[in-house]
Amino acid sequence: MAGPENRMIQSAVEALKHDASQFSPMVIYGPSGSGKSHLLQGLTGVLVEKEPDLKVLSVTGSDFAREYGNALRQETASTTRTEFFGTDVLVIEDLHELLHFPSMQQVLLHLLDELERRGAAVLVSCRENPIGMEGFSTELRSRLSAGLLVPVVLPEQGTREVLIQGIATRHNRQITKMAAQKLAAAFPHGLLQLSGIVNRLIAQSQPNQIIDTAVVDSLLESEHNTAKVSLRNIASMTAKYFRVKVADMKGSSRRQSIVQARSVAMLLARQLTEESLKAVGKHFGGRDHTTVMHAVSSMEAKLKKDVALREAVLELRESILQRSAA
Repeated sequence: MAGPENRMIQSAVEALKHDASQFSPMVIYGPSGSGKSHLLQGLTGVLVEKEPDLKVLSVTGSDFAREYGNALRQETASTTRTEFFGTDVLVIEDLHELLHFPSMQQVLLHLLDELERRGAAVLVSCRENPIGMEGFSTELRSRLSAGLLVPVVLPEQGTREVLIQGIATRHNRQITKMAAQKLAAAFPHGLLQLSGIVNRLIAQSQPNQIIDTAVVDSLLESEHNTAKVSLRNIASMTAKYFRVKVADMKGSSRRQSIVQARSVAMLLARQLTEESLKAVGKHFGGRDHTTVMHAVSSMEAKLKKDVALREAVLELRESILQRSAA
C-alpha cells in the first residue's frame, strides 16, 4: 500500500494505464529501502498485463554501461544496439551508476530519443532526483525532465504500523497494536525490509503465539547483540561506495573525493562503534584525535546542507548495518 506520503505512486500507475509512452521516461527516485525496485516491477507488470506480448528489457545502470562498453571494444555494438533499441519497455535500475560513465550517458540519450520515436516506454530508478545530480549531462537531465518524475519516500510511522499489521495477517499471525508501534518506531524501513523483520519475529515466536511487545523486545535485543560493526568493514564499504581505495583513505591525499570518503568513514565509525577518537584516528592512517573530531564535525555540518550527500551516507550506513548483522 502507499501511504499519504507516497500518493503520487498511484498517479504513476494510472498514468501508465492511460498512455505509457506519453509519460516516458518515468523516473522513480528515492533513498535506499524505499521500495524502488519493487515499484518498478509492479509498474512493469501493469504494462505487461495490458499488453502481454511486450518485449521487456531490464538492466542496471552499471550493466548498461558494461554491456555497451564491451560491445564497442569487441565490435559487436550493432547487435547490442538492436537488443536495446528494439525493446518495447526498457527498465533501468540505479541510473546514478552512470554518473561515472559520461560517454554512456550520451548513448542512453540517443536510446531514449529512439525509443520515444517508436512509442516505447522507459522506466528508471535513481537514488535521488537526477535533475539535480551533478555528473549527469545537461542534455540527459533535460531529457529526463520531459517525462514523469515520481518521488518515493520511506513510509511514515503510521503507514509502517499498517504494513506490519498486514504482513502479520498474511502469515495468519496476530500482532498487538503496541507491538506494531514499537516495531515501526525501531525500523524506519520500506515494505521489503519490514517483511523480513516480521518474518524474523514469527520465526522467533511460538506457533499461534500473539506477537506482543515482549517478543519485539527480544528481537531488538538480538539485533543489538548481532550488529557488531568493525572499523575495517566501515573503511572497506565506504571506500567501495565512494569508488576510492582504502589505502588512499588511510594515506595523506587531499583530493576532495578522498577527503570526503575519509570523513564519512570517520563519522560512521563514531556513530556505529564504541571505538575512541584515538582508535579511529589510528585506524585511518595514524591521525590524532583532534583530526578525527574536526573531520566528524565538518561532515556533520556538511550533511545538514547537502541533501544528496546526506541520503548517500544514510544508504551507506544501512548497508554497513545489514552486512554486520548478516
